[in-house]
Amino acid sequence: MGLRNNFRPIRAAITAMVGLIALPFMDRTVTANEQTTVTWAVPPLVPAFISANGVLTGYGAATQNWFISQLGDYNHETMEVPLARLLAEMRSGGDDIRCCSTLIPTDERREYISFANTVLLHLPISVVIRSADEAKFKPFLDEEGNIHLDTLMADDALNTAIRIGRSYGKLIDHYIRRFRDAPHITTVADDAKLLKLLELNRIDWAFYFPSEAEYFRRSLTPDQQIKSIPIAGNPPLLEATIGCARTPAGTQAIEKINQVIANNPDMPWTEFYAAWLSPDDRNWFRAARTHYINANQFEVLLAPEH
Repeated sequence: MGLRNNFRPIRAAITAMVGLIALPFMDRTVTANEQTTVTWAVPPLVPAFISANGVLTGYGAATQNWFISQLGDYNHETMEVPLARLLAEMRSGGDDIRCCSTLIPTDERREYISFANTVLLHLPISVVIRSADEAKFKPFLDEEGNIHLDTLMADDALNTAIRIGRSYGKLIDHYIRRFRDAPHITTVADDAKLLKLLELNRIDWAFYFPSEAEYFRRSLTPDQQIKSIPIAGNPPLLEATIGCARTPAGTQAIEKINQVIANNPDMPWTEFYAAWLSPDDRNWFRAARTHYINANQFEVLLAPEH
């Protein structure tokens, strides 16, 4: 779903209710005691951000709302903007505090963006199948239940489709290039079509982020039961976080966000993401999250005292 590139401010006073899911766009109230404003840029990324009828929902919106509720020293605005434009505006500098809650840190981005510690944890791209077909895929699994793409994609008895022009990451893209011209692998122009093809038994599996697959299932094929299989070689979790333009004010905002993160080591906001997963994938995510949190705490205990 495309998002309009228009600017919609919201009120500065946002309630501290942690479970708030919808983020309405409302006119900002200017008071005599004006505070510094943080502008939250919202990229078109479902189901992290879903814009409909002037209301922003999705796990990214809910996570963003949660952190806004913890940052009472600031006024807050939101702006729907394509990711490329957001990064260009962050690169240009300026005095504004411009932030985004779903960024993946890279060396290049760190040159002009200050990043908080990890905020978002999410499951990596997986092989999504009909739940009833689980037995068909057992021959391709290792002992840990991860699927091997080399043998799966080479099997011409199992059809799949990939979206034209989409990068699935270095690992998956390697196998796509290798098997792209195979007759049992077709292409489509829209990610949503993959779930419909799966429901119609036109394909046997597809690549999706688990939250993405569940979003399309709920929207388009609500009676279909699906299952995500982790891919061998993928990390158990992907990490993303809040980034603000690397200015003195933006860096200060990140320091305050890091304090919020430190005060909440159990990462309660990640339940917003978990709500957008199927029951099986939710269990998978929570187990991986527990390992991630406990591993981090173990490392902290081993760190030397200063």
